[in-house]
Amino acid sequence: MGIFGKTETKPPQRPLTPSTASAAPPKAAPPKPVPSAPTSTQCVIGAKTVLKGDITGEEDVLVEGTVEGTIRIGRDLRVGPGGCVKATVSAQSIVVAGEIIGDCQAAQRVHLEASGKLTGNIRAPRVIIVEGATFKGTSDMSPHGGGPGGA
Repeated sequence: MGIFGKTETKPPQRPLTPSTASAAPPKAAPPKPVPSAPTSTQCVIGAKTVLKGDITGEEDVLVEGTVEGTIRIGRDLRVGPGGCVKATVSAQSIVVAGEIIGDCQAAQRVHLEASGKLTGNIRAPRVIIVEGATFKGTSDMSPHGGGPGGA
């Protein structure tokens, strides 16, 4: 019995015969879109890693260990709370929660967090020093910023 006392009538089902089975092949489901690869990746230098030499590249770098040498990247550099960088640094932006000993040049900004220490000169259009951070050096906040070809 259907809704409001009406009797439901169902159409009769046809048995599947070879002629009706092959008449219309089932439609295939449309292919699922392939997820695109991430547009950016991050290089992590682990807490128990010591790297001596030059780092160059076009991806974000997170330093949780120790780096000695030079860092020249086209993306962002972050020095974690336990990280130590003894290098000349050039990056899009630099965030320091650990320690940098060396000159820093950034195209966008240098940000010293409360736990951060920077001994060296800064060249960037924006410099942020949070209360509690340590900075010893000079800063140049000219509009040309830093980065290659900035001057």
